[in-house]
Amino acid sequence: MKKTLLASSLTAVLAAGFAAPSLAETDLGSGFSLTGNATIANDYRFRGYSQTNFRPAVQAGFDIAHTSGFYVGNWNSNVADNVFNEANLEMDFYGGWRGELGGGLGLDVGVLQYWYPGSDTTPIDGKGGNFKNTDLYVGFSYDVFSLKYSYTPTDFFNTPDSKGTWYLDAAANFDLGNGWGLGAHVGYQKLKNQVDMNGDSIGHYVDYKLGVTKDLNGWVVGLAAVGATDDNWLPTKKGKESGRLGAVLSVSRAF
Repeated sequence: MKKTLLASSLTAVLAAGFAAPSLAETDLGSGFSLTGNATIANDYRFRGYSQTNFRPAVQAGFDIAHTSGFYVGNWNSNVADNVFNEANLEMDFYGGWRGELGGGLGLDVGVLQYWYPGSDTTPIDGKGGNFKNTDLYVGFSYDVFSLKYSYTPTDFFNTPDSKGTWYLDAAANFDLGNGWGLGAHVGYQKLKNQVDMNGDSIGHYVDYKLGVTKDLNGWVVGLAAVGATDDNWLPTKKGKESGRLGAVLSVSRAF
């Protein structure tokens, strides 16, 4: 569960340290290009919450883009089977359009589908089948700043009566020179029909990230502090708060 104003496949890099490497593009002809990315991290955080029980994640994705601005892509990561019952894999599929509106203002609009093959929704909605979620998003970027709004028109990750959940993501990413980058992020998650580990209703929370990156000849090493204000919305397998403040260390590469 991750995506940004940039091509969605860059999310793993941004989550760890915020400064993405320059993408190496493969020209496919007729205006199409292919880019890919891979990341190894000590934890996978989605909107502040660990998806791997604070354990390592291996992630990879690709984008196919056209000079007209349209793009499609896929991003994948391992997840813990207690987060999405019996699932060990998250697969994200997305498509949209991005381009310049003028005056340095960038626009990115699209749709993102989260899917967890092998998962079982029965404990949540009583219907069975795989966990999934659809987000519609629109984002704006200007200079080092970005703002993105994501809206869920269906039940949020199969939770009954949770349609209309939304998320607002604001970020700033700075090039410090000599391969160093600095990034900050804050997000506001609006929830419907959700309870925390204590069984209490939770209607919203704020998540945050602050990190640095270093580009070492195309290999980007990132370190970020990540957490959420209401850290007990989701538990780990051992019953710990998966949104508690923690460090995410990663090594990423675009190809």
